Amino acid sequence: MTMQLEKNKFTGIQKVAIFFIAIGLENSVPLLKQLEDYEMEMVTVEIARLQNLPSEVVATVLHEYYEMMVADKYVAQGGAGFAKEMLESAFGMDRAQNVMKKVKAATEVTGFRLLQSIHPNELLNYLQKEHPQTIALILANMKHHQAAGILGELSTDLQGEVALRLATLGKTSPELLQEIEEALTTQMGGSISTHQSLGGGVKSLAEILNSTSRGVEQGIMETLIQKDPELATEIKNLMFVFEDVLRLRDKDVQKILKSVDSRSLAMALKVASDDLRDSMFSNMSSQAADALREEIEYLGPVRLREVEEAQMGIVEQVREMENRGEIVLTRSQQEEFVE
Repeated sequence: MTMQLEKNKFTGIQKVAIFFIAIGLENSVPLLKQLEDYEMEMVTVEIARLQNLPSEVVATVLHEYYEMMVADKYVAQGGAGFAKEMLESAFGMDRAQNVMKKVKAATEVTGFRLLQSIHPNELLNYLQKEHPQTIALILANMKHHQAAGILGELSTDLQGEVALRLATLGKTSPELLQEIEEALTTQMGGSISTHQSLGGGVKSLAEILNSTSRGVEQGIMETLIQKDPELATEIKNLMFVFEDVLRLRDKDVQKILKSVDSRSLAMALKVASDDLRDSMFSNMSSQAADALREEIEYLGPVRLREVEEAQMGIVEQVREMENRGEIVLTRSQQEEFVE
C-alpha cells in the first residue's frame, strides 16, 4: 500500500525514515545504532509504513537535509551571520531564513534539554537535594518515560509530594526559572530559556504515571487521594492502564492486537483478569487464540516486574496509536460512541 504524504507535512520521524530509505540498508544501519531504543523503534515503524515512495518525496527530504548540512558548514566557518549571507546567495532570502530557523532550533540547547541526556543516577543525585516544587518543574519539562523513571527512584514520601506539585503546576515565572538555571549552571552546566514554563498539570502527571511501575503509581495515587481526592479522581480519569483495554471497542482491540508481538502479549496477560483475557481471545481467530493460550502456559513462572514491563509497553503502544488517531481511548465507563 502506498502511503500518501504531502511534501510540507512530514513529521520529523517520517523525514528520518525517508532519509534512511533513500541511503539504503548498508548506510542506514550504523546510523540507526546511534539512536536511543525508543527513537529506533519509532523510526523503524515509519520505515515499515513508507512503501513505494514517489521520487519527488524522497528528493524533497534529501534536499532539506542538504540545505541543513550546507548551513551547518557555513555556521562553523563564519558564524550565523556569515551562514545567513551565504544561504541567501545560494537559495534566496526566504529560503535562507527558513533554513536558519531550523538550524537554530536544532542547535539550541537549554538546561531542560540538557537534563534529558544526563545519566539518570547523576540527575537523581542532584534532584534528591532539591525542593519538591523544583523537582516537579524539571520533570514537567522532560519526556514522560524519562520523568517516570526518575520519579520511580525517589523516596516514597518525596514521590507523593512531587506528584502533587506536578499535578497543580501552572505557569512558572521567569524569575524562578532563572534561579534554577543558575543552580544547574553551577552543578551541571547548560542554560534554561527564561520564558514561562507551561509544563505540568494533571494531564502531564497522568502521562508520567502511565509509564511508571504499578507499585509507584499506586503509592502516588494513595497520597493524592489523602491530600486531594478530587484531584486524584481527575488524574485517574485521564490515565489508561492495561486492564482498561476492556473498555475499548472490539475494532480498536483488534488493531492493538495486530501491533503487539505475541510474546509481549502473552507476558502481559500472565496475571491479567479472566475478563481481559476473554476480551483478547474473542477478538482473535480461534487458531490464534489457542496459540496465545499455549504461549501463556509455556512461559511458566515469570517475574512480576517482567509482566509489568510488558503491560507498560503495550500501554505505550496503545497511547501512540491514539495520538496517531488510529484508535479511541475511552476515559470513563459512561463514555458512549455514535457510529
